[in-house]
Amino acid sequence: MNSSEFITVRPIDKGELLAVYQLEQQLFGAHSYPDFFFRQCYDCWPSGLKVAVDQQDSLLGYILIAQSEQADCAWLLSVAVARSAQGNGVGKRLILDAMATVPASVASIKLTVAPTNPARYLYLALGFVEVNLEKDYFGAGEDRLLMVLNRTV
Repeated sequence: MNSSEFITVRPIDKGELLAVYQLEQQLFGAHSYPDFFFRQCYDCWPSGLKVAVDQQDSLLGYILIAQSEQADCAWLLSVAVARSAQGNGVGKRLILDAMATVPASVASIKLTVAPTNPARYLYLALGFVEVNLEKDYFGAGEDRLLMVLNRTV
């Protein structure tokens, strides 16, 4: 793949839930969401669970964004891009598409990321700001940066 113009971002099909879970496992190992979580996401936040596919409809990545209980806040809960597709604009396309579908009433989009994750720089480039470092967010030694994108509403 040479260009993000050949990437399609679309709602996930139910039959793709297993492939998304397998991608999650490959990338995040012990810290991946369990398989049943993706089925629940499909039921609870269907508009926030999307996939990126190539021209052959092969899975390149997925994103999950969900509105918080706070009406003016959404959380980017997960972005995953297949290793073979990283660096080709897939993550950026997924994030921009997800942000475009968030209701206008949402004033901020939040996410957490490991301080050493290179995706941190993509988030910064897209306007997210580092707000706080929370030690042991996912357990001992699993620190996360809280990042926020404040939108004009």
